[in-house]
Amino acid sequence: MADAFAEVKARLDVVEVIGGYVQLQRAGREFKGLCPFHAEKTPSFLVSQQKQSWFCFGCSRGGDIFNFVEEIERIDRGQSLVLLAERAGVELDRGPRQAGQAGKRKRARTLELNARAQAYYEHVLWATDAGAAGRALLEERRVSEPSAREFGVGFAPAGGPGGDALTRYLSTKVGAAHEEIIEAGLAHPPRGGRPRDRFRNRLIFPIRDDHGATIAFGARSLGAAPPKYLNSPETSAYRKSAALFGIDRAREAITAAESAVVVEGYFDVMAAHAAGVHNVVASSGTSLQREQVRYLARHAKTITLCFDFDDAGRAAASRAVDAVAAEGLQVRIGTADGDAKDPDELVRRDPAALAAMVAAAPPAWQVLLDAAIGGAEGGSVDVRRAAAERTVALLARIPEAATRDLYAQQTARRLGVGSASLLEDVKRSLREGGGRPARLVVKQPAAPPGDEGDSPVADDEPAPPVWESHLGALVVNRPSLARELVDRLGLDVSELVSTSVRRVLAVAQDATNGSFPLHLLAPAEQRLAASLLLRDMPELADDADIETLPRALSDCVRYVHEACVQRSLAAIQRELDRAKEEERDEDVQRLAAQLLNLATEAPHLRRTLASR
Repeated sequence: MADAFAEVKARLDVVEVIGGYVQLQRAGREFKGLCPFHAEKTPSFLVSQQKQSWFCFGCSRGGDIFNFVEEIERIDRGQSLVLLAERAGVELDRGPRQAGQAGKRKRARTLELNARAQAYYEHVLWATDAGAAGRALLEERRVSEPSAREFGVGFAPAGGPGGDALTRYLSTKVGAAHEEIIEAGLAHPPRGGRPRDRFRNRLIFPIRDDHGATIAFGARSLGAAPPKYLNSPETSAYRKSAALFGIDRAREAITAAESAVVVEGYFDVMAAHAAGVHNVVASSGTSLQREQVRYLARHAKTITLCFDFDDAGRAAASRAVDAVAAEGLQVRIGTADGDAKDPDELVRRDPAALAAMVAAAPPAWQVLLDAAIGGAEGGSVDVRRAAAERTVALLARIPEAATRDLYAQQTARRLGVGSASLLEDVKRSLREGGGRPARLVVKQPAAPPGDEGDSPVADDEPAPPVWESHLGALVVNRPSLARELVDRLGLDVSELVSTSVRRVLAVAQDATNGSFPLHLLAPAEQRLAASLLLRDMPELADDADIETLPRALSDCVRYVHEACVQRSLAAIQRELDRAKEEERDEDVQRLAAQLLNLATEAPHLRRTLASR
């Protein structure tokens, strides 16, 4: 698949592709136009034919031809590849062409049977005596008929002695073969007789894609019959790890708000929409997956997790935080006062409560940190030590170094420990757990360490420092430099502030054809890389002095390490000042020794140290 992306890019020109949507005018070596993604009167949308990339300096969107088509057509990465491959004349079938066509026909037939099954289930629910039990359950959960019809809710009858009511309907009314019904996940294979319906005596929730096609079903049993919830198996149309219940109803609201709310259950989604909170989806009967988060990242900058308010829901939310943070999105956790067990019950008690909870949802790391510290503040040494161990495990999960440092400082204040010691334990945890990032190096231009650049980054991550932006620009324009930096200079990537730049560097190491693979980055990282790709890089010019690039790469080691040491120096100094105020003599001696070690490690900082 990666080769297909490269082949399509090699055959198509970014100016021709984008020119089909945007009126472009040449501006020097580049092309300019009015951005199609936000209202503007002065062109800030730039397209580089030389670098086959685009970027808008007004809204900070950017990327390659695939990113543009995804944004303008509101489709996903795979769909953009299919569309552009057809234009480029690139064959995407992994196997024989006949097999590819057969797979498309099978998926189309599955979608057709799902649509007919959904209509059948809905008819049973509202127009037959068999659906009375389903209607009673909806009434018990206070789901109105208009709300249920909005989501296509239905009811699967018991099906008589053979348990095959749907199978018989699809066979006689649609002409479906038993094998097709089984392949669509609507029936179990026969055991000596006829196929048996997969869903029987259950309330049915259609799971749809973002265009409204029914790709699968979720089903809730009546009473205590196990299992309580049952989903379709994976089919040619359905992958659990990618599906989101309610996305067809929520996508426009998510895009408008640039924020998505993720809940656990079908009733939670319907209750939220009925209460006027429309940017809500559920993870479709599974824990939140990276693929689901990647889809949401195309439309949202923030994800708020509003899982059940019990221990299991809190544990699920904690796991989901890692999946969201790994994609570079801001993540929050909704917390509710009172004894409501889930968002559905919260809405039934107070229709306005969910919107208020979402609006007030704190950052997820703060929620998890508060839980890890618990009631240890002001406690005994043993109690605070146990809490510190829990917070170290939590801090090691935070991908952004700056965010990790801030929460470490908060933890240190609350538990009465040194933040430098806490961070040292975090680093040890990362090393021992195999989570330490790869070793890489960055480049520092003329600006002093600590100055911030103007490179756009998505979400709420601060713009990378000038020297990190410059290094990122070097490797996106010439990816082979990343491998050279790793092998020859070996600076630890954890010393970088920007998580997006770290990811850019890591991806550059795997580039094999001389072109930076933008499609491997998350949306936030793609926008940064696109802006860096359009920079002029004198070090990489054909007429640059032969010593310019090696000198710049060597300088980068010094600047990266110096900035890291300065941050550590400031943190230790703050702890030392506090220890002096509180007359903690042992801590004063320990922290003073750490300052001395830093001076020994970085002689060029001795003057700064001596002045303190």
